[in-house]
Amino acid sequence: MFKLAWRNIWRNKGRSIITIAAVMFCVIFAVVLRSFQVGVWEHMVGDIVANNFGYLQVHQKGFWGDQSLDLSMDETTLDWDAMENVPGVRSLVPRLESFSLVSTGESNRGSLVLGIHPEEELSGLRLTDQLIDGRLFAPASNEVVVSEGLAEYLHVELGDSLMFLGQGYRGASAYGQFMVSGIAKISNPELNKQLVVLPLETAQWMYNAMGLLTTVVVDLEPNADFAEVKASLEPLLGSDFELLDWEQLFPELVQTIEADMAGGQIFVTILYFIISFVLLGTVIMMVSEREREFGILVSIGMRKTTLAAVTVLENLMLLVGGAVVGMAVVKPVQFYFKYNPIDLSGQMKEAIEQFDFEPKLYTTTSFIINLNHGAIVFVIGVLVSSYAVWKIMKLNPVKSMRA
Repeated sequence: MFKLAWRNIWRNKGRSIITIAAVMFCVIFAVVLRSFQVGVWEHMVGDIVANNFGYLQVHQKGFWGDQSLDLSMDETTLDWDAMENVPGVRSLVPRLESFSLVSTGESNRGSLVLGIHPEEELSGLRLTDQLIDGRLFAPASNEVVVSEGLAEYLHVELGDSLMFLGQGYRGASAYGQFMVSGIAKISNPELNKQLVVLPLETAQWMYNAMGLLTTVVVDLEPNADFAEVKASLEPLLGSDFELLDWEQLFPELVQTIEADMAGGQIFVTILYFIISFVLLGTVIMMVSEREREFGILVSIGMRKTTLAAVTVLENLMLLVGGAVVGMAVVKPVQFYFKYNPIDLSGQMKEAIEQFDFEPKLYTTTSFIINLNHGAIVFVIGVLVSSYAVWKIMKLNPVKSMRA
């Protein structure tokens, strides 16, 4: 049966090549579309979450909702050793986060002030890799590193002094004057516009919060499942703490991803409706051309079920061939644009930057996308082939031979 189906495919090479090409381009277009969509969001989540904020954060209960220094936690109350020994945890990153009015001369702006140990930070805030001018501050020094966008807004350069004015722990005044030792380009566009980074000890002193932290970021090992790590960490924390994953920290980002994915699904569905009718037209043409042949085969004793099975096998071989070729052709494209993203320009670039996203289009190299769309094409082929089965089962041999 397989040998007969294979021979039938190449009896009409033109029709077979057209069918294979239609399936191939359908798979290519669908995979490229979804790869760009998923790739952009993967990069965005990796940039915003994994590199800057972390997939998991520990806070004093209620801090994330109020963002108040009064809800800081005492760093001595955490069992650091036990938490770091949890499988999947690479390190724990302490931070003190608050806001302050930052000014120099006549320029001022409300900014995010972040006290850190730079050598222990996530990759997005590892300042030795982000500095574009100057140097890193020394521990407990009165020096700060300013993000590139904020430096441009305030017109500050290396060696200039910045004045800080805000509110510290338990209502204390928080003020200070610090020298700019470096300017860093932060990968997250939103942070790049408003971030000032200083030593953790200096931030604790300025905000009258000695020994206190607002956040402990859980830095995960590569490929670690944040949900599993979260389940392992929660028993180690008391009732006074909250352990939030990135979906709880940034629900608006999750909603944006879901909305965008739904829009992409609609577009891909339309594409598959088009290819379904293309394949149906090919099957109808094939059945019409071979109607007399089918009548002769049934007349000489071939069962209709066998004939239908051979015809379905022909269609499935064409579909699988087209899907496999499409998946193979599109794979290099996925890898190329993952490491060589498309830089957007003009109005589209400006529109994307307004949402604090990097104006670049990345692809994902996940093979699951290729496999999913190949499977969808296969299912479509099975459904379309039912037309040929229906025509064969109701075939009248005498009428077919006279056709």
